[in-house]
Amino acid sequence: MQIARLILGSRSPRRRELLELLIPPESIDVLPPRSSDELGFDGLTSWLDIARRLQQIAREKNDDVLSQLSSSSDSQLVLTADTIIVASDADGCYRVLGQPPDDDSWREVVRGWFCDLYAGRSHIAATSVCVTEVRTGRRLERIAQSHVWFREDAEPLLDWYLATNEPLGKAGGYALQGLGSVFVTRVEGSITNVVGLPLEAITELLPQFGWPLK
Repeated sequence: MQIARLILGSRSPRRRELLELLIPPESIDVLPPRSSDELGFDGLTSWLDIARRLQQIAREKNDDVLSQLSSSSDSQLVLTADTIIVASDADGCYRVLGQPPDDDSWREVVRGWFCDLYAGRSHIAATSVCVTEVRTGRRLERIAQSHVWFREDAEPLLDWYLATNEPLGKAGGYALQGLGSVFVTRVEGSITNVVGLPLEAITELLPQFGWPLK
């Protein structure tokens, strides 16, 4: 009997670990998109525009992976995702926070995020998921949102947290599954979404393709 195979189009080890909670590891192949360049969110301040752009990014990743497959591929599905942190500023406009800058300014940037946008408030972790059936091209998409609340007295722990270097490479400058959890007081919605892959959405999408969950 042929084993059903799913391609995870991601460079994230964390996404694979999460997916393996639902699917046997031997059924998962990893094939990242060839290009790491992605559309940005500059100038987008409404949730609708941000959600559309997020969905477009996950869709383009999916198309990139599909273009790498040969006609003889035995893979049934391609799954891609993209996660962002969205906070609201003093004017009530949405801001998408990516990874901290790749230079010496990153600590002050993250400090500003924590003090001005996170502390004592909630922000949104959003993940767009795109799944395509290789043979037919049938595609399903979802956007998962989780609201994350931070403690109000975040500043006393900031010097310690920044010294760990954990914010580097993390969307929004923190990792819920790591030391960043000390700032979080509540999560409303999918916790795995904040980590990078909303398993609740995956359990809704895959059965629609007749995919057996673990």
